[in-house]
Amino acid sequence: MKIGYDSRILPIDGGRPEFALIFVHGSHAEDLTPRKLAERWGPHMATTLFAMPVFNGIGGPPEGASLESPPGAWPAGSLEPACAALGRYVDQICEEYGLSPDRVTIAGLMEGATLAFRYGLETENGPGSIVGFGGNLTGLAITKETVKSRPAVLLVHGETDGVVLPAAFLQGYTMLAEAGIPVTTCFRPQVGRVVDGVGADATMFFLRGMQSTKPPVIIPRDAAPNVEKSVKLVIWDLDDTLWSGTLDDEDALVLYDRRVEALRRLNRSGVVSAICSKNDFVTARRKLEELGLWDEFVFPRIGFVPKGPALRSLITDMQLKAKNCVFIDDNDVNIAEAKAALPDLFVVDAKSPDCDAFLERLVDAHAHVQKSRVEEYRSLESRVTESRSFDGDRENFLKGCDIHVAIASSADLVDFAPRIEELINRTNQLNYLKTRVQPGSMVDFVSEPSLREGFALFAWDKFGYHGLVGFIAGDVRTGTLLHMAFSCRIMHMGIENVLLHRAFQRFPSLQVPASVPVVPEIPDWITVDHFAHPDVRARILAEEKSLGPDTRDVRIRFMANCQSGVFSHFSGLRDVAEVDSHPRIFVMSLVLDKSYRQQNFPPAVVHYIGSDFYDIMWPAELRHRLDSEVYEQCVTEFCDYLKAMGRRLLVIGNPRGTEVNHDHVIRGVTRERMNAFNDIWRRMAAHRTEVDYLDVDGFVGPDRMADCVHFRVDASRDIAERIRQWHDDLPESVFMTGPLLETA
Repeated sequence: MKIGYDSRILPIDGGRPEFALIFVHGSHAEDLTPRKLAERWGPHMATTLFAMPVFNGIGGPPEGASLESPPGAWPAGSLEPACAALGRYVDQICEEYGLSPDRVTIAGLMEGATLAFRYGLETENGPGSIVGFGGNLTGLAITKETVKSRPAVLLVHGETDGVVLPAAFLQGYTMLAEAGIPVTTCFRPQVGRVVDGVGADATMFFLRGMQSTKPPVIIPRDAAPNVEKSVKLVIWDLDDTLWSGTLDDEDALVLYDRRVEALRRLNRSGVVSAICSKNDFVTARRKLEELGLWDEFVFPRIGFVPKGPALRSLITDMQLKAKNCVFIDDNDVNIAEAKAALPDLFVVDAKSPDCDAFLERLVDAHAHVQKSRVEEYRSLESRVTESRSFDGDRENFLKGCDIHVAIASSADLVDFAPRIEELINRTNQLNYLKTRVQPGSMVDFVSEPSLREGFALFAWDKFGYHGLVGFIAGDVRTGTLLHMAFSCRIMHMGIENVLLHRAFQRFPSLQVPASVPVVPEIPDWITVDHFAHPDVRARILAEEKSLGPDTRDVRIRFMANCQSGVFSHFSGLRDVAEVDSHPRIFVMSLVLDKSYRQQNFPPAVVHYIGSDFYDIMWPAELRHRLDSEVYEQCVTEFCDYLKAMGRRLLVIGNPRGTEVNHDHVIRGVTRERMNAFNDIWRRMAAHRTEVDYLDVDGFVGPDRMADCVHFRVDASRDIAERIRQWHDDLPESVFMTGPLLETA
């Protein structure tokens, strides 16, 4: 059992969390209630971290039970893996933020309440409090003899809850009280299986009361802060810091090899280095070039000037905050001056034995990052330098910068999930919602675009390539803003405005907090390029060091529109795959005008039939005959084409019995059409050697679908494993032919 994805909202006061509230929801957790509660409570609980993990496979009752079934009716041991996963998560939160378990609240919503109480009451040294919204506790063994912790409890329940009836709520309350657990209730008349405003406010006052009983968190004066993970910049003195000796006697200089190695490794891991040294600029640069080190630095401040103002100017120009920077110097006066000018700056005495140990810890803290930002900051340095010499206003300067952006979405985001995650977790001042995510979880987050749509912005200008510098995500059903984060390198360029403008195109009613000072617009000095343009996409992939394979090396193409990237990622075939994403897609209607013959079809082709269901993909005059004859005619021609070229095709079917919601019905998707298209492909696979059909009915039921045409991420993983097996079982002779591409 694992975390699918994990979203966190940092304390609104910007400081270190003193408390943590962990929401535990039911299966898949599409309900945005936790986030809305966190946003409602955040201003009144300014030192609280709100965590919203999604545990794959947790929450709903196991097979054979229903939501109405009490936990005791579930198979024995079915909650054990869930409790273990939740326990690991609580331990992680406590370790990461330095909290004791009694400063943690577990809030269980609906089916998640059962897990919250099972874990919280049966764990020694458990959470400080538990809140249950609409939970059924009747099957849990809650007695004086069985409970190991007695946290304060609040039960919130609606009178008209049709799943957990008032009698079950009362029974749960009685069990808790008789076990000696301090329990309070909030019973809401004429409220169903929801959390209303009164229930939310009652919970907030309960939580504030519990927190008021805890003393403030005091960090000992002699405790070394754990700064390593937050560092973005190391500022080096030179003499007796990077090397032994001074530039006045160049022949006697001896490099500190351990520090030089740390500098190089940090550069490779996204932590850049600058110089602040009292020396002659020309002499220092010449020596650094001789040593092969000049290009390892950005924003050098070398001159006989006071270090306090020099450091302040350097950090401001790099658009960073002092708390994310480290200054290393051997001179006590310089260190004191730096600290006086920038109290949040972390300083290290180069003479101290701990200096090299600190650098080792810093290297280890960022070793997981495999991306240098030296060139990106060098581009920023060029822009800052030119802006100072520009004789005109800011807008005219920006017009001369030739700023371009491109925005990726949907299946394309899977390739960039690690960078998106890093952007969210490293960004502070331009992380407008103060969110954080669990390392490794963003692949799952972007893998269900029918539930959560994200947009990643890449930028470049005449000074160089800036990379993936912005990300916005929203909830598809409600238009709630989930993430909004930007790199500090693009401050004051108008790039935030462009990405928010794109988000509003997708979500016209996007709910943006009033505290976000960004207007959705496209400034006239920014050119928006299409990510789907071959040249634009190729450049971005190359710059991001995630370039797909050369056309000659492509073995497989994933034709599943927004789900293509998910299948390619989880199958482990991304390095040899061509991946569709709108508007770079194949749909069967392209057979009608023969335009499909202009596309590339490598030796192995995977097609998911879900995109073929929509009316918009087909000419209006043919839709009345689509299910009965037109679709089969197109399928037959396409299979004949692939067969003639020696290609192999795997078709992913759609599960039977999936409910078709109104949003899809009005777009022409019907159960009859889905069944008809599935049957056509079954017949093709039964009679054609070049076609295989993946029948998902055996392992993908309606509960593993986000809607009638989009798979949940856990189902996508299972499908991807079968795609990989199919690919690996193909004879090598299939891959001996070149790519198929007709231009006429």
